[in-house]
Amino acid sequence: MLALTRPARLLFVLFLAVLLAACVPASSTPTGPATPGAQFPTTPPQTPAITVTRLTLWHAYGGALGQSFDALVQQFNQTHPTIQVESSYGGTLFTMREKLVTALAAKSGPDMAQIDQFWSSELADAGALVSLDDFIAGDASLAGADIWDKAWQTASYQGKRWSMPFALSNIALYYNKALFQKAGLDPDQPPVTWEMLAAIARQLTLDADQNGTPEQWGITMPLKANEGNVYYWLAFLWQNNGALFSDDFKAVRFDEAAGVEALQFWVDLAKKDRSLPLAPPENGFEGGKVGMAIASTARLSALRKALGPDNLGMAPLPGHKRTATGVGGANLAILSRAKDQAAAWEFIRWMTSPETNLAWSIASGYLPLRQSVVQSAAYQDYLKQTPQAQVILDQMAVAVVRPNVPAYTPVSREIGLAIEAALFTDISAQAALTAAAAKAASAIK
Repeated sequence: MLALTRPARLLFVLFLAVLLAACVPASSTPTGPATPGAQFPTTPPQTPAITVTRLTLWHAYGGALGQSFDALVQQFNQTHPTIQVESSYGGTLFTMREKLVTALAAKSGPDMAQIDQFWSSELADAGALVSLDDFIAGDASLAGADIWDKAWQTASYQGKRWSMPFALSNIALYYNKALFQKAGLDPDQPPVTWEMLAAIARQLTLDADQNGTPEQWGITMPLKANEGNVYYWLAFLWQNNGALFSDDFKAVRFDEAAGVEALQFWVDLAKKDRSLPLAPPENGFEGGKVGMAIASTARLSALRKALGPDNLGMAPLPGHKRTATGVGGANLAILSRAKDQAAAWEFIRWMTSPETNLAWSIASGYLPLRQSVVQSAAYQDYLKQTPQAQVILDQMAVAVVRPNVPAYTPVSREIGLAIEAALFTDISAQAALTAAAAKAASAIK
């Protein structure tokens, strides 16, 4: 082997290092011509992460109403990427209340809920609701005088507003014009009194084989407690100048003569005239087996589709000593356990905005919350296309708001069960209401 001197060996090693560096390309060096002063990133740019607030919502809308409601929630989610609301059906209002109260007792439950109008007081006393006064005061679009005063009443308790009105309705009389004509009745002359209602119901009831079971009935309405019978019966109580409570809410009065007469009127329709079926056929009114139906105005859209817009008649609820109907619908509330109250309010504000509320009202049959929306060109066009909806508007003058006091919930349940007992058992209307009043008195104390 050739011997090299020390300086020669150092030069040889340096030569090999230069040669190897020239043969191995550097991965971070661009292969194209370099631009003087150019800098090349070693990592791709990072997109800032979006913080998403996820909220849960329970509601009691089933069927077509539930689909319309969920569609609005999805529209909100699409237009509000930083707030995502997951809505879920909690059952009927009768069952959802139990589910909600149970969940709250276990320190769980949703961030928001659709609540029945008279739940506010009970939930507020339990510390389960967030007062919306500050949110409402800070929103210039919520001009107090523009929203129906009776809607605000449904949300108020002890001087504070604990929920936001969302859906506003009342009780009306629907009737099948074709069945009226077949019975020799004028479809343009619906009943306006209890006596006329009973007479027309008898005329619409058909029992061809005389076996005691009609093939066609005169009228239908919710009769069971879990169907909300008390809401409809209260309208008859008020029409008879009756009262639910004493003025100070420390005693009940529904078992007085006015209440007994109102319940007896229902019992006579069912047991004496047999025009009110205790076991009605499924979708009997929609299917043409029942001539009239007392129901919420929120059913207008569905019933127009079922009977046809020209065949569906709609009229104010027949009166007695006076005319009256109930204020129905539902409100939206923020629960105290909500993860983000501001985000929850943004959802409620959007759901009750003029544009969204107009779309909801037209799709469902509910009355818009704002009188300015009622007067808008869009809603006036809707009234021209859906003349039945004028009844909802006209009845607001005689609509009565159920008392928003904690005692209402237990008292109304006792009344609902008493109505069932008088209709489905042999107990008299007087005995049923007397027993309910005794239980209700204990609940108040």
